[in-house]
Amino acid sequence: MFFSWFNASVWAVDICDDYHLREIAYYIPATTGRTVPRCLKTAVGERCKLAIQTSNVGVDDRGLIYLVDPANTGMHILELTGEARGIADFPP
Repeated sequence: MFFSWFNASVWAVDICDDYHLREIAYYIPATTGRTVPRCLKTAVGERCKLAIQTSNVGVDDRGLIYLVDPANTGMHILELTGEARGIADFPP
């Protein structure tokens, strides 16, 4: 199963054993020159942070993983390799 964690991006978790979930992969992209800061107003003024904001994760039948970042960092296309690919049961 693939999860997006906003500023922690995407995580792949093996859910074959309901009682022993296991992280098998993760990816946190770097910010770029196009990444837009996220700001909030506080009592002492505006506070801003430049961070990844992955909010959408999709997987196709070839095993490619697509991430979209609404903070203008862009789209990332990933491919699992090694043991994680076998656990996810993606085609070779």
